[in-house]
Amino acid sequence: MYFIPFTDELVSEAGQLLSKRHRQDREILSVLPSECEDENYATHAVKTIWSKPNSSGVAAIEDGKVIGYLIGQKIENPLRDRHVWMNLEGHAISRNTTFELYRDLYSEASQRWVDEGYFSHFALIPASQPELLHSWFRLGFGFEQTHALLSLLDRESPLPLSIPEVEIRLASPEDRSLVEDIANIIRTHQNKAPVFSYSLRDDPQELRKGYAGLLDDHDVAFWIALKDGKIVSFQGYFPLDKSDHNLNVPDRCVELGVAGTLAQYRGQGINYALTLHGLAHAKKKGFVSCMTDWRETNLQSSRYWPRQGFLPVSYRVSRLIDSRIASVKE
Repeated sequence: MYFIPFTDELVSEAGQLLSKRHRQDREILSVLPSECEDENYATHAVKTIWSKPNSSGVAAIEDGKVIGYLIGQKIENPLRDRHVWMNLEGHAISRNTTFELYRDLYSEASQRWVDEGYFSHFALIPASQPELLHSWFRLGFGFEQTHALLSLLDRESPLPLSIPEVEIRLASPEDRSLVEDIANIIRTHQNKAPVFSYSLRDDPQELRKGYAGLLDDHDVAFWIALKDGKIVSFQGYFPLDKSDHNLNVPDRCVELGVAGTLAQYRGQGINYALTLHGLAHAKKKGFVSCMTDWRETNLQSSRYWPRQGFLPVSYRVSRLIDSRIASVKE
């Protein structure tokens, strides 16, 4: 076995590996969309990832065939500075080899990234096989984000729960000022222990305007729970556009994109009541699945959403390399 830089000529063979990996993923996670089991679809997915600016990667060759590949995109932005992003579509290995090959592929690819000053590395990993995830842990990566799906087809629709002295309903444009007041709940919570997530996304006023603007979008279902004239909990549902290469998003999928509860109102069943209302409404609207995600360091989210039936389908793992390594000379 030997390694070569990834090139256009390897896209087709990489697509074959990806389609087989996705087929294996769906044997365990049937909620995943089936399209990527098709080699043409998978090849197009690899081509889409490979054609992104500043992409580079490696392939493992054995007996003249590609048995594994890894593609990363070098990105620089204010949110994560200089970093490398490895998508779900950007890696796969043959079922006839072991997960150790992922460690070899990363070893071959990462030296160039570090030499060019990219010390933060992120990878999206299928949740179907713990051994695969463990191989990335052994490379120094750690849990960051979980992406999960919930099938609405098989979900029973219990009568929406009511909470004494709490009004639960869809928000309207008339609730604009109330919605603005809760715009910072998520960011404030995730700034604290143990998440410590720093966000550059918006200043407070822009964030308030962004939340209020959701009320003007007829495709968004923004559920609110009110007590004593103020919003104490909320959930926002957004229809997902299915791209032509995404491995996680099924047809007719809605995203639970924002959710938060004021700290003093947690543990009273308010968020659970909102969840029942929101998912029942989404199912009534014709959606067949719901996607959400959470930080693994967010204790509330990482415990609550799996209890509601959300099944992890992929993980984002990350590694921060000490940039002082750049000063080390052989």
